[in-house]
Amino acid sequence: MPIIMLAAAAVAIAPPAWLYPQNMAAESPASHAPISVPGSRVTVDAAILHDRAQTVNWFPADQPAPPARVLKAKAGEFACGYCHMVNGVGHPQNISIAGLNADYVIAQFAAFRSGQRKAAQPGYIPNNSMTRVAGQVSEAEVAELANYYSKLRYRSLIRVREAAMVPRVRAAGLVWERVPGPPEPISGRIVELMDRPEDSLRHNPRGRSTAYVPPGSIARGRRIAAELGCMACHAQMLGGWGPGRSPSYIVRQLLAFRNRARTDPGAETMQPIADQLSLDDMVAVAAWMGAGTKASR
Repeated sequence: MPIIMLAAAAVAIAPPAWLYPQNMAAESPASHAPISVPGSRVTVDAAILHDRAQTVNWFPADQPAPPARVLKAKAGEFACGYCHMVNGVGHPQNISIAGLNADYVIAQFAAFRSGQRKAAQPGYIPNNSMTRVAGQVSEAEVAELANYYSKLRYRSLIRVREAAMVPRVRAAGLVWERVPGPPEPISGRIVELMDRPEDSLRHNPRGRSTAYVPPGSIARGRRIAAELGCMACHAQMLGGWGPGRSPSYIVRQLLAFRNRARTDPGAETMQPIADQLSLDDMVAVAAWMGAGTKASR
Protein backbone atom coordinates (compact mmCIF):
# COMPACT_ATOMS: atom_id res chain seq x y z
CA MET A 1 0.00 0.00 0.00
CA PRO A 2 1.57 3.35 -1.01
CA ILE A 3 2.17 5.81 1.79
CA ILE A 4 2.98 9.51 1.98
CA MET A 5 4.49 11.52 4.80
CA LEU A 6 2.51 14.20 6.60
CA ALA A 7 4.10 17.36 7.93
CA ALA A 8 3.34 16.07 11.44
CA ALA A 9 4.63 12.83 12.88
CA ALA A 10 1.74 10.74 11.54
CA VAL A 11 2.08 8.77 8.32
CA ALA A 12 -0.90 8.94 5.96
CA ILE A 13 -2.21 5.83 4.24
CA ALA A 14 -3.30 6.26 0.64
CA PRO A 15 -7.09 5.74 0.54
CA PRO A 16 -7.84 2.47 -1.31
CA ALA A 17 -10.31 2.64 -4.18
CA TRP A 18 -12.38 -0.23 -2.77
CA LEU A 19 -13.42 1.93 0.17
CA TYR A 20 -14.94 4.77 -1.89
CA PRO A 21 -17.33 3.52 -4.60
CA GLN A 22 -18.49 6.40 -6.79
CA ASN A 23 -20.17 6.00 -10.17
CA MET A 24 -23.21 8.22 -10.42
CA ALA A 25 -23.65 7.38 -14.11
CA ALA A 26 -24.50 3.81 -13.08
CA GLU A 27 -27.57 4.84 -11.06
CA SER A 28 -30.88 3.60 -12.40
CA PRO A 29 -32.48 6.06 -14.84
CA ALA A 30 -35.46 8.07 -13.68
CA SER A 31 -38.91 6.74 -14.49
CA HIS A 32 -42.48 7.42 -13.43
CA ALA A 33 -43.40 3.86 -12.54
CA PRO A 34 -45.22 3.35 -9.22
CA ILE A 35 -42.89 1.65 -6.75
CA SER A 36 -42.76 0.50 -3.15
CA VAL A 37 -40.50 -1.57 -0.89
CA PRO A 38 -41.25 -4.92 0.81
CA GLY A 39 -43.59 -4.57 3.77
CA SER A 40 -44.58 -0.96 3.05
CA ARG A 41 -48.06 0.26 2.22
CA VAL A 42 -46.62 3.42 0.65
CA THR A 43 -46.41 3.70 -3.13
CA VAL A 44 -44.69 6.59 -4.92
CA ASP A 45 -43.71 7.75 -8.38
CA ALA A 46 -40.18 6.42 -8.98
CA ALA A 47 -39.02 9.85 -10.13
CA ILE A 48 -39.10 11.08 -6.53
CA LEU A 49 -36.10 8.87 -5.75
CA HIS A 50 -33.88 11.23 -7.75
CA ASP A 51 -35.03 14.31 -5.81
CA ARG A 52 -32.58 14.80 -2.96
CA ALA A 53 -34.87 17.39 -1.40
CA GLN A 54 -37.50 14.73 -0.58
CA THR A 55 -37.53 11.63 1.59
CA VAL A 56 -40.02 8.83 1.21
CA ASN A 57 -41.30 7.79 4.63
CA TRP A 58 -41.81 4.13 3.75
CA PHE A 59 -42.69 3.07 7.29
CA PRO A 60 -44.28 5.98 9.20
CA ALA A 61 -45.12 3.77 12.18
CA ASP A 62 -41.50 2.74 12.73
CA GLN A 63 -40.53 6.01 14.43
CA PRO A 64 -42.06 9.22 15.82
CA ALA A 65 -43.03 12.03 13.47
CA PRO A 66 -39.70 13.52 12.30
CA PRO A 67 -38.70 17.19 12.03
CA ALA A 68 -39.64 18.81 8.73
CA ARG A 69 -36.05 18.81 7.43
CA VAL A 70 -35.86 15.02 7.61
CA LEU A 71 -38.59 14.70 4.97
CA LYS A 72 -38.34 17.89 2.93
CA ALA A 73 -35.76 20.54 2.03
CA LYS A 74 -35.69 23.47 -0.36
CA ALA A 75 -35.15 22.69 -4.03
CA GLY A 76 -31.48 21.90 -4.62
CA GLU A 77 -30.82 21.07 -0.98
CA PHE A 78 -30.78 17.72 0.85
CA ALA A 79 -33.51 16.29 3.04
CA CYS A 80 -31.75 14.52 5.93
CA GLY A 81 -33.68 11.30 5.49
CA TYR A 82 -32.63 11.04 1.85
CA CYS A 83 -29.25 9.70 2.97
CA HIS A 84 -29.64 8.76 6.63
CA MET A 85 -33.21 7.44 6.34
CA VAL A 86 -36.10 8.57 8.51
CA ASN A 87 -35.06 6.02 11.15
CA GLY A 88 -31.39 7.05 11.10
CA VAL A 89 -30.13 3.62 10.05
CA GLY A 90 -28.19 4.86 7.02
CA HIS A 91 -26.63 2.67 4.33
CA PRO A 92 -22.98 1.70 3.70
CA GLN A 93 -22.14 5.07 2.10
CA ASN A 94 -23.06 7.13 5.17
CA ILE A 95 -23.30 7.07 8.92
CA SER A 96 -26.02 5.47 10.99
CA ILE A 97 -26.99 8.27 13.36
CA ALA A 98 -29.84 6.65 15.29
CA GLY A 99 -29.05 6.79 18.99
CA LEU A 100 -26.02 9.06 18.67
CA ASN A 101 -25.53 11.57 21.47
CA ALA A 102 -27.24 14.85 20.51
CA ASP A 103 -24.26 16.99 21.55
CA TYR A 104 -22.00 14.86 19.37
CA VAL A 105 -24.29 15.31 16.35
CA ILE A 106 -24.33 19.08 16.88
CA ALA A 107 -20.54 19.11 17.13
CA GLN A 108 -20.23 17.20 13.85
CA PHE A 109 -22.43 19.72 12.03
CA ALA A 110 -20.06 22.41 13.28
CA ALA A 111 -17.04 20.40 12.11
CA PHE A 112 -18.45 19.97 8.61
CA ARG A 113 -19.36 23.64 8.46
CA SER A 114 -15.88 24.77 9.52
CA GLY A 115 -14.07 22.39 7.16
CA GLN A 116 -12.55 20.43 10.04
CA ARG A 117 -14.26 17.22 9.00
CA LYS A 118 -13.24 15.96 5.57
CA ALA A 119 -12.83 12.57 3.92
CA ALA A 120 -9.42 10.97 3.47
CA GLN A 121 -10.37 10.61 -0.20
CA PRO A 122 -10.71 14.13 -1.69
CA GLY A 123 -13.92 14.57 -3.64
CA TYR A 124 -15.82 11.83 -1.83
CA ILE A 125 -19.44 12.76 -2.55
CA PRO A 126 -21.15 11.85 0.77
CA ASN A 127 -18.67 13.94 2.76
CA ASN A 128 -18.91 16.89 0.38
CA SER A 129 -22.71 16.66 0.43
CA MET A 130 -22.75 16.78 4.22
CA THR A 131 -20.52 19.85 4.16
CA ARG A 132 -23.11 21.54 1.92
CA VAL A 133 -25.96 20.51 4.20
CA ALA A 134 -24.16 21.86 7.27
CA GLY A 135 -24.04 25.25 5.59
CA GLN A 136 -27.75 25.18 4.77
CA VAL A 137 -29.35 24.41 8.13
CA SER A 138 -29.86 26.81 11.01
CA GLU A 139 -28.61 26.18 14.55
CA ALA A 140 -32.21 25.63 15.65
CA GLU A 141 -32.72 23.00 12.93
CA VAL A 142 -29.49 21.25 13.90
CA ALA A 143 -30.58 21.04 17.53
CA GLU A 144 -34.00 19.70 16.49
CA LEU A 145 -32.46 17.09 14.20
CA ALA A 146 -29.89 16.01 16.79
CA ASN A 147 -32.59 15.63 19.43
CA TYR A 148 -34.78 13.57 17.09
CA TYR A 149 -32.12 11.14 15.90
CA SER A 150 -30.59 10.75 19.37
CA LYS A 151 -33.86 9.32 20.66
CA LEU A 152 -34.19 6.66 17.98
CA ARG A 153 -33.09 3.13 18.77
CA TYR A 154 -30.54 1.67 16.36
CA ARG A 155 -31.22 -1.82 15.04
CA SER A 156 -28.39 -3.24 12.98
CA LEU A 157 -29.31 -4.52 9.53
CA ILE A 158 -25.72 -5.50 8.69
CA ARG A 159 -24.35 -9.03 8.56
CA VAL A 160 -20.57 -9.42 8.65
CA ARG A 161 -19.21 -12.53 6.93
CA GLU A 162 -15.64 -13.73 6.74
CA ALA A 163 -14.84 -14.99 3.25
CA ALA A 164 -11.71 -15.65 1.22
CA MET A 165 -13.68 -15.31 -2.03
CA VAL A 166 -16.30 -12.63 -2.65
CA PRO A 167 -18.71 -11.57 -5.40
CA ARG A 168 -17.42 -9.45 -8.26
CA VAL A 169 -18.68 -5.88 -7.95
CA ARG A 170 -18.92 -2.53 -9.68
CA ALA A 171 -19.73 0.90 -8.30
CA ALA A 172 -23.36 1.89 -8.80
CA GLY A 173 -24.09 5.30 -7.37
CA LEU A 174 -22.24 5.35 -4.05
CA VAL A 175 -22.37 1.63 -3.25
CA TRP A 176 -21.11 -1.63 -4.71
CA GLU A 177 -23.38 -3.98 -6.59
CA ARG A 178 -22.82 -7.54 -7.78
CA VAL A 179 -21.91 -8.25 -11.39
CA PRO A 180 -21.90 -11.61 -13.20
CA GLY A 181 -18.77 -13.71 -12.98
CA PRO A 182 -16.97 -16.12 -10.70
CA PRO A 183 -16.01 -15.02 -7.18
CA GLU A 184 -12.65 -13.31 -6.71
CA PRO A 185 -10.16 -13.12 -3.80
CA ILE A 186 -11.09 -10.60 -1.14
CA SER A 187 -7.44 -9.41 -0.99
CA GLY A 188 -7.67 -7.48 2.27
CA ARG A 189 -10.81 -5.56 1.33
CA ILE A 190 -14.19 -5.05 2.89
CA VAL A 191 -16.83 -5.70 0.24
CA GLU A 192 -20.11 -4.32 1.56
CA LEU A 193 -23.25 -4.88 -0.50
CA MET A 194 -26.97 -4.32 -0.12
CA ASP A 195 -28.65 -7.72 -0.14
CA ARG A 196 -31.27 -6.29 -2.50
CA PRO A 197 -29.54 -3.75 -4.79
CA GLU A 198 -32.76 -1.78 -5.29
CA ASP A 199 -32.93 -1.02 -1.56
CA SER A 200 -30.09 1.46 -1.97
CA LEU A 201 -31.75 3.48 -4.74
CA ARG A 202 -35.11 3.30 -3.00
CA HIS A 203 -33.61 4.38 0.35
CA ASN A 204 -35.27 1.48 2.13
CA PRO A 205 -34.75 1.94 5.88
CA ARG A 206 -35.26 -1.79 6.40
CA GLY A 207 -32.80 -2.77 3.66
CA ARG A 208 -30.22 -5.29 4.82
CA SER A 209 -26.57 -5.47 3.79
CA THR A 210 -23.73 -7.97 3.97
CA ALA A 211 -20.14 -6.94 4.62
CA TYR A 212 -17.57 -9.51 3.49
CA VAL A 213 -14.30 -9.30 5.41
CA PRO A 214 -11.04 -11.30 5.26
CA PRO A 215 -10.90 -14.61 7.17
CA GLY A 216 -9.82 -14.17 10.79
CA SER A 217 -10.66 -10.45 10.82
CA ILE A 218 -13.27 -10.55 13.57
CA ALA A 219 -11.09 -12.34 16.14
CA ARG A 220 -8.08 -10.20 15.23
CA GLY A 221 -10.14 -7.03 15.49
CA ARG A 222 -11.40 -8.10 18.90
CA ARG A 223 -7.82 -8.47 20.15
CA ILE A 224 -6.72 -5.09 18.75
CA ALA A 225 -9.78 -3.32 20.17
CA ALA A 226 -9.16 -4.85 23.58
CA GLU A 227 -5.54 -3.69 23.55
CA LEU A 228 -6.56 -0.16 22.57
CA GLY A 229 -9.59 0.00 24.87
CA CYS A 230 -11.92 1.06 22.06
CA MET A 231 -15.24 0.45 23.75
CA ALA A 232 -14.28 2.23 26.95
CA CYS A 233 -14.72 5.52 25.10
CA HIS A 234 -17.38 4.41 22.64
CA ALA A 235 -19.66 3.14 25.39
CA GLN A 236 -19.21 6.18 27.62
CA MET A 237 -18.92 9.05 25.14
CA LEU A 238 -20.79 7.89 22.05
CA GLY A 239 -23.65 5.92 23.53
CA GLY A 240 -22.13 2.67 22.31
CA TRP A 241 -21.80 3.84 18.69
CA GLY A 242 -19.97 1.30 16.61
CA PRO A 243 -21.20 -2.26 17.20
CA GLY A 244 -23.41 -3.36 14.34
CA ARG A 245 -22.58 -0.38 12.14
CA SER A 246 -21.08 -0.31 8.65
CA PRO A 247 -17.49 -1.65 8.65
CA SER A 248 -16.74 0.36 5.51
CA TYR A 249 -17.82 3.57 7.20
CA ILE A 250 -15.69 2.78 10.25
CA VAL A 251 -12.56 2.29 8.13
CA ARG A 252 -13.23 5.54 6.24
CA GLN A 253 -13.30 7.43 9.53
CA LEU A 254 -10.17 5.72 10.87
CA LEU A 255 -8.36 6.78 7.70
CA ALA A 256 -9.66 10.32 8.06
CA PHE A 257 -8.26 10.44 11.61
CA ARG A 258 -4.94 8.90 10.56
CA ASN A 259 -4.53 11.23 7.56
CA ARG A 260 -5.64 14.31 9.54
CA ALA A 261 -8.57 14.91 7.21
CA ARG A 262 -10.56 15.13 10.44
CA THR A 263 -9.21 17.82 12.74
CA ASP A 264 -12.33 18.64 14.75
CA PRO A 265 -11.98 18.70 18.55
CA GLY A 266 -13.45 15.22 18.86
CA ALA A 267 -10.80 13.86 16.51
CA GLU A 268 -7.98 14.60 18.94
CA THR A 269 -8.72 11.44 20.91
CA MET A 270 -8.91 9.23 17.82
CA GLN A 271 -5.86 10.48 15.92
CA PRO A 272 -3.24 8.78 18.15
CA ILE A 273 -5.34 5.60 18.09
CA ALA A 274 -5.55 5.58 14.29
CA ASP A 275 -1.82 6.32 14.07
CA GLN A 276 -1.16 2.88 15.57
CA LEU A 277 -3.23 1.02 12.98
CA SER A 278 -2.26 -0.28 9.55
CA LEU A 279 -4.98 -0.54 6.92
CA ASP A 280 -5.27 -4.27 7.68
CA ASP A 281 -5.67 -3.43 11.38
CA MET A 282 -8.43 -0.97 10.54
CA VAL A 283 -10.24 -3.60 8.47
CA ALA A 284 -10.01 -6.06 11.36
CA VAL A 285 -11.27 -3.60 13.98
CA ALA A 286 -14.12 -2.54 11.69
CA ALA A 287 -15.04 -6.19 11.03
CA TRP A 288 -15.21 -6.92 14.75
CA MET A 289 -17.15 -3.75 15.50
CA GLY A 290 -19.50 -4.26 12.57
CA ALA A 291 -20.24 -7.80 13.73
CA GLY A 292 -21.36 -6.44 17.09
CA THR A 293 -21.82 -9.21 19.63
CA LYS A 294 -22.25 -11.79 16.87
CA ALA A 295 -19.16 -13.12 15.09
CA SER A 296 -20.84 -14.08 11.80
CA ARG A 297 -19.35 -17.04 9.98
